Amino acid sequence: GFQRSVRMTDNVPTYWYDNRWTGPGDTDALYPAREQSVNWKAYFSSSAMVEDASYFKLKQIQLGYTLPKSLLSKIKLENARVYVSLDDFFTFTSYPGFDPEIQLTGNSLGLDYGSYPNTKKVVLGFSLSF
Repeated sequence: GFQRSVRMTDNVPTYWYDNRWTGPGDTDALYPAREQSVNWKAYFSSSAMVEDASYFKLKQIQLGYTLPKSLLSKIKLENARVYVSLDDFFTFTSYPGFDPEIQLTGNSLGLDYGSYPNTKKVVLGFSLSF
């Protein structure tokens, strides 16, 4: 997850925030301090923060059932189908951020500042023919 801030550009990964240098005597730090005196934004957008963002995502999966014609003829329907669709529901990755499919553009291309992930959608539908 990400450590939230009032400004979107101040979001940093929680693991980065938790493992930052906190002062003299801190010998276990993996990342620089978060104070404004340190150019942490430059570090955050450097190759030192490159993550393996490989992933496998099922963009859409749909399960449906068409009712049998023998049942439909009794209620004067030609065709009836019920279905459920899951969109952007399953992502398989070891990426620590919200979603490896980053949606930023411009000079932020490829940088994950903790933007919102793709919305997961569940769609229930009915298709009827008379």
